[in-house]
Amino acid sequence: METAELATNKLIILLIADRIRDITLNQLTTLSLETLYLDYFDFVTAYEELCRDRMISEAVRKNEPKVDAVGRPVTRCDLTDKGRTVLKTLEARIPLPIRSYLAQACSGWQKDIRLKGTLTADYQPDANGNYQVFLKQSDGIKDLVSLKLTIPEKTMAKQVCERWKRSPQTVYLGLLSVLTGETVLQPHQQEPGSSLDLEEEIDHQENPVPDHELKPDHRQQSLFKESD
Repeated sequence: METAELATNKLIILLIADRIRDITLNQLTTLSLETLYLDYFDFVTAYEELCRDRMISEAVRKNEPKVDAVGRPVTRCDLTDKGRTVLKTLEARIPLPIRSYLAQACSGWQKDIRLKGTLTADYQPDANGNYQVFLKQSDGIKDLVSLKLTIPEKTMAKQVCERWKRSPQTVYLGLLSVLTGETVLQPHQQEPGSSLDLEEEIDHQENPVPDHELKPDHRQQSLFKESD
């Protein structure tokens, strides 16, 4: 990935996390990809470096009620003071069309019911004496599971609903394993690429080099320093 592109990716992620407080990691991933400026592996590279450089903090809140697809409490992402300073200083480096899009989109995302995440289970009798069971799980952005089952009796339908609410990960992962014939693995994450030194860029903006000391530099528009 080109260094300037990585710099922009980082700033996009910082901007979204700043505009939508208490955003989950999955929501941050999805909303970043919706800009169409970066793909999943671009996001992983930029996000991991932001965490490494302590510009974004990632943590599970105490008594977090929301769970992910495998039943674990979701991870929330917040800007640190360092990340907020970096964004404030370098936000103008994000291309204007992307900044304009994010200004409108973040406002809509904050109000979007998709960010509320749901885990539901319900059943009702049908005309044939059976029961229709409806199971649904959302990750806060999109539906992960939406199942409709026909169950022969009410007691069993109730058990299915209770089981789903208590341990949705068992059903979800079990279903994936049965349908694929494979053990479900965590997604592979690409190793981080070249490092972005945003602090160096901030220092440069606050303490510019006098014109007479400037020398030609092939990194003229880069936010990066050369890696060892």
